[in-house]
Amino acid sequence: MASESRASAPKISKITSIPLRNKKKPTAASKTAWMLKGTGEVVRTIASASLEADDATVSSELSFELLCSYNWQRNRKAILVPGGPPKWVLPPLPITLAPDAGLQFVDQNAFRVPRYPFEPAFQALAVMSPNAQLDDVDIIANRNSLRKLLNFAAGRRQDPFRMDLHMVKDTLFISRKERNARFMIHGALNSGYGHSFEQAFTRPEDGLDDSSSHHRVIRYRLGDLNCVVRFEVDAYYEDTGDPDVANSMQQPIDQAITMMAQRAVKNPLPSAIPKGTTKVIIKAKKAEKLNDAMPQLWFGRTRYLLTGKHVNGVFRSISTSHVEPKFTNWEMVNQENLRKLVGLLADLKRIVRETKRGAAMLLCESKGAPLRVLEAKSERSALPEEMIMKHWSFGRGDVK
Repeated sequence: MASESRASAPKISKITSIPLRNKKKPTAASKTAWMLKGTGEVVRTIASASLEADDATVSSELSFELLCSYNWQRNRKAILVPGGPPKWVLPPLPITLAPDAGLQFVDQNAFRVPRYPFEPAFQALAVMSPNAQLDDVDIIANRNSLRKLLNFAAGRRQDPFRMDLHMVKDTLFISRKERNARFMIHGALNSGYGHSFEQAFTRPEDGLDDSSSHHRVIRYRLGDLNCVVRFEVDAYYEDTGDPDVANSMQQPIDQAITMMAQRAVKNPLPSAIPKGTTKVIIKAKKAEKLNDAMPQLWFGRTRYLLTGKHVNGVFRSISTSHVEPKFTNWEMVNQENLRKLVGLLADLKRIVRETKRGAAMLLCESKGAPLRVLEAKSERSALPEEMIMKHWSFGRGDVK
């Protein structure tokens, strides 16, 4: 019996434990290694504490000029000119929204036209302001870039960033540069509700249903600098009781579709610029401090901030802030930092003008780090040559 028991006993295989290989956490250097692509020698290092305030007062009291506007088409490499933002609409409250999910753009212009991120703006300019001459423009930049440089001038710690700098004659282009211009949101609870909020509280105008974003390009003075600034507008808000709004809007212009690939304009469409309205920024926040949004509003000369306050996606109230009257006080409080920003922009323009190719990269590689300006290795310009020839007295060969 004993032998039968031993014979029938199951065989036990030896189990070998294989230790799992620990994945190395990415270092700070590996996270920012992409920033060094295409860079050459360091030509200048700029510490925030070394910045000096420019002498000229920085104020928004002087009027700004709308140069052009456009909408990106959702599934086409094409823009609609002049386009128009969606209309702000207020659904019944409370309303429960799902967290943001799906592909979202960080910089739609750079994603769709990575070689020339400012090309869409100049395609729109060819339709709306075809005779615009930009010889006297000092800076052309995105609002996002100006906000980051203002934070640096103020000594605020912020995430690493890179900007590409190019001279076209005497104009400095500051191009936003992201590691990924588009990313996937998976709908987790910490994803935020900003995109869901925009979709639920805005409605596109007729003919603009296939638009994914609306962009505007304006010109104004920043101290002694003549600046052209591009930014995205979330929506427009009807405020017919404000006479300044109706008087400030431009006359309607026929729409046109501009194809990026062919750089041609075709298919005129009816106008979509609403009268008696003003552009707004809308935000979904658990708690929104107006002062945190002021740089974004101020650089875009945006009159209104509409904020949806929520708890875990349940929106019960909307606050409407008419922020334009607050611009003057914000400028006074931040005057020194704004003047430091002007001094920094003027300094960057001088530095890039002196480089061999009239091109450089601006890097902030860690929180609190100084800015480094590195010479560019390539001859790439900010715009296609025909656009430079059209809006500057001299072409790409005269970049400094």
